[in-house]
Amino acid sequence: MPDGYVLVGRIIRAHGVDGTLRVQSYSDNPSRFRPESPVTIAGIPRTVDSFRTLPDGYALLSLDELDSVAEASKLSGEWLLAPIDTNAELEPDEYYHYQLVGLTVLTDEGENLGILSEVLQTGSNDVYVVRSDNSDEILLPAISQVVKEVDLAAGTMLVHLLDGLR
Repeated sequence: MPDGYVLVGRIIRAHGVDGTLRVQSYSDNPSRFRPESPVTIAGIPRTVDSFRTLPDGYALLSLDELDSVAEASKLSGEWLLAPIDTNAELEPDEYYHYQLVGLTVLTDEGENLGILSEVLQTGSNDVYVVRSDNSDEILLPAISQVVKEVDLAAGTMLVHLLDGLR
């Protein structure tokens, strides 16, 4: 991923004959795909013309200067990137996933569990995948009883391991 960008979706396929794209959005920021918003696909900057979600969880995305099914079909499987500076403001103690991935995870007892390598989105709460140098993996629920503090400046997350989490 290029510096200064965040992954916001993936193109599934062309939709219709006018260059519209069927996409899977990875963003919960409703302003991410508003008209005139910048996105980058395969290294090419584009501008959003329109975006609407579908009942099946996918969305339809129209971009500037993309007006044929042939052009749209070439983009199948490509990632949608957006500049980080287009992020919406978050409430205190809320973070974007890209801000959390790479943090060193420490327990409140001083143990280094490893690096937060992935965020899994589940129905009720996110789950943080923490991997250590010796390839051990711990799954931590993103709940207040477990996550005690996030310090982006220090690059750390302080957690309390509940019984059964190891």
